[in-house]
Order: sequence, then C-alpha cells, then structure tokens
Amino acid sequence: MSAADAIGQLCAELGIDEPEGWVAYFHIARSWDARTDLTSARSDTELAEILFLDAAQVIRGEWVEGPASLVDVGAGVGAPTIPILLADATLHATLVEPRRKRTTFLRTAAGALGLANRTTMLEQKVDLANPIVDGTPFGIALSRATFAPRDWLSIGAQLADEVWVLTAGTDVDPPAGLVLARRLDYSVPSSGAPRRILGYRR
Repeated sequence: MSAADAIGQLCAELGIDEPEGWVAYFHIARSWDARTDLTSARSDTELAEILFLDAAQVIRGEWVEGPASLVDVGAGVGAPTIPILLADATLHATLVEPRRKRTTFLRTAAGALGLANRTTMLEQKVDLANPIVDGTPFGIALSRATFAPRDWLSIGAQLADEVWVLTAGTDVDPPAGLVLARRLDYSVPSSGAPRRILGYRR
C-alpha cells in the first residue's frame, strides 16, 4: 500500500477530508526513519497510523478551534502536532524535544511543509519539578509517551489552559484542580489496540 493509499484509507475510515501536506509529511518522516530510526513503524500502514491516527481523531472530534496555541513536550517525530497544524492554518505550536537529531528533523519538516512561521522548536528537557517553556501560557499542552500520565498532567497544567493525555486506552486519576472535560476512545486499525485521548481543564 502506498503512502497516499494508507493516509487516504485512514481519513476515509474516520470520515474526514485529508488535509493538504499529510502525504509530504509522511514522505519526509519515512525518509528520515530509514536513516535514523525515528519511529518503530514496520510498514507504510503503521507509519501512517503513528503520524496521523491521533491527529485525525482530534480533527474529527473538533477539539481544536483556531486561532490557538499548542505546546507539544517530547515532540519526537512531530505527531500529532504537525498533522494538526497542517489541517488548520490558524494554529501555532511550540515543539519541545531534547534530542538533537529529532529537533533537526522537526525543523527540516516544518520548513519543507511551510510551517516555519507557525512553529517554534525548543531543544530542551522539561523539568517535572519546575516546568519552564518559553511562550507559556498556551491554549493546549500535549505529550505522547514522554512522562507518566499523572506526572504529565501536573506539568501540563502549569503550561496551558487544557492538557491532553494520550494513553493506551486507560483512564488517568488527575491531580487536584483538574477535571476531565472530554475524551476520545478509539482503536488502532491495523492491530485493534485501544487508544484514548483525555482532555483536562482547571
């Protein structure tokens, strides 16, 4: 299955229009992945799911309304933030990533996709005890597989008005002061593995 077919199938299954730039982002990520092991994908279908599944669910659920600012801590390969940015030209994002190789990838991808003026890349770690990110406060803070979910809620609540937690289908008991505002439950098409996005607000 080609990249275009894998992305088109994913969007069709979720009933969303495929955003411009998703195929180009896929090809940039696949090219880097072949040289630097950015992801664990073993096929184009798996890579499409890694890059776009979470973003497609957020877009389908209309979770982001521009203009808005996002911060992605431990941005890695840039998903789901870069696909979300490609779907809405009113959004801005700060991507925080401590690893030089991945920060370089993120800058390269943002430039190639025409996102340079709507993204800020920060090569840094975020301290659990004293989380500081230039640009705070943001509208939305998200992180995928960088911190334990409850730790991330404590960090994210200091950075943004709403905090997203992406889990393998599990709930998260939030710290005091945060309440669950919305949730998305779905599964990975190729494996059936459960996924969940939880949105918490003060």
